[in-house]
Amino acid sequence: MRHLNESDYVAEPRMALRAKVLDVRGIERERWIALNDVVLHKGGFARVVSIRVSANGEAVASYAADGVVLSTPTGSTAYSLSAGGPVVFPTLETIVVTPVSAHTLAIRTVILPSSAEVTLTADDQPAELLVTVDGQVGTTFSGGETLSIRRAEGDVLIIRFPGATFFSTLRQKLGWGGLAERDAER
Repeated sequence: MRHLNESDYVAEPRMALRAKVLDVRGIERERWIALNDVVLHKGGFARVVSIRVSANGEAVASYAADGVVLSTPTGSTAYSLSAGGPVVFPTLETIVVTPVSAHTLAIRTVILPSSAEVTLTADDQPAELLVTVDGQVGTTFSGGETLSIRRAEGDVLIIRFPGATFFSTLRQKLGWGGLAERDAER
């Protein structure tokens, strides 16, 4: 609390994502803002799903996977990282598209500019898919619907205190930089 009272902090702007689901008629039925990620996934059924991903109207790929994570750089160290995505410095402005358990080794993460509009559609599936936003809220997603993701307007300010850098946080939370026992002795 002392740091706040003494204005001893940095307010870092971070990009967020705006996500919306359009029904089969193209009418918006859900909308969210995500600081970390938006995930289209299979939910509880044990079957691979086919998700088509486009950027600015151009086909990127058709993913045969358990789902697809679209993350901000801030969210790149969350679900996207667990799914094999890269760590992205949090103040960069990119959209990270990471397949979850892709069923072909040729499918990898794609990093797009923050100006891209990314759309996801699903081929006919045996059950509804789920959209999850920042691991908290979401909705069901059916064949014929479209999930549209783009950079949200405005930034989210993240407060960072002295000594709390991106890399120090990676070392502390993810154990980067060597053996924990050796680092603790220093």
